[in-house]
Amino acid sequence: MSKVIRILSIDGGGIRGILPATFLSALEEKLQEVSGKSDFRLANYFDLIAGTSTGGLLTCLYLIPEDNNALVPKYTARQALEFYFGYGDSAFTPNTETGFHKYSPAGLEAGLNSFFGSLKLSQLIKPTCITAYDMLQCEPYLFFSHVAISDPRANFYVKDVARATSALPGIFPPATVSSLSGRKRTFIDGSIFAYNPSLQAYIRAKSIFPNAEKFMLLSLGTGLPATSYTPEQLEDTSEKNWARLLADISFSAHSDMVHFQLEEIFKGKTGSEYIRLQPSLLGLNKEMDNVSHENVHALYKAGLEFVSTNEKAMTELVNSIT
Repeated sequence: MSKVIRILSIDGGGIRGILPATFLSALEEKLQEVSGKSDFRLANYFDLIAGTSTGGLLTCLYLIPEDNNALVPKYTARQALEFYFGYGDSAFTPNTETGFHKYSPAGLEAGLNSFFGSLKLSQLIKPTCITAYDMLQCEPYLFFSHVAISDPRANFYVKDVARATSALPGIFPPATVSSLSGRKRTFIDGSIFAYNPSLQAYIRAKSIFPNAEKFMLLSLGTGLPATSYTPEQLEDTSEKNWARLLADISFSAHSDMVHFQLEEIFKGKTGSEYIRLQPSLLGLNKEMDNVSHENVHALYKAGLEFVSTNEKAMTELVNSIT
């Protein structure tokens, strides 16, 4: 029987990363319970993990190796979730300088340095597909850990990868970082072309595993709502209003189109499976940068409800993976 290549993909969404992180924490614990392998982590069950922005951060957290064992994941999925509780507030440090970007990167960079230190992309324990956009070359850029192993031009410090994929215009300024070969690049968040990175993840997995015939792709959203705009919103011609509307529309449209494309790709593929789970934001603040104590805990509660309402999907996932 041919091996099923398992892919995990996580959307962008800032602090709303709490939603998929809560689901994945529950998934990891259920996998441990069913398999009887309490020391196993998500990285033991997936062959490639992909992410954009907050999803890219989670990808890195899930794939950090132990200090003394390069093949064993350092953090549990629950510890990765706790990153949002421990660093969410300090990551969004208001920018005291006048300008387009709302937050200084200092707080975020301090948190990333604390978690990742001098760890290199090439040291992550499974293949990655983490998105960013290269402002100097004017083209999408994908951080591939398996490529970084043999090519210093593609190898970066993980803290710089996480910083690059999180540099959403208007929220954080661009990230200027250097590869281990010394080449400087300036990145912004990959959300502008891959808010939902599932399709890039699938294409990369097919490249890494060219002989594979069966794939399982789990794609997790961060709660993009199906927004209905009021006449008042549409009649407001201010730059701020339309910048917000266009960002919402762009992210939502991209995510929906990728979902549609993958449904078509996986249709009729015997032995392969595509699962897309998108939390509801009903009654929640949808802003990516609302890190108030009340909102963080509201998101966590919604994440737990998301786990509960997807109990059947969780069970099917566990049975499929184990």
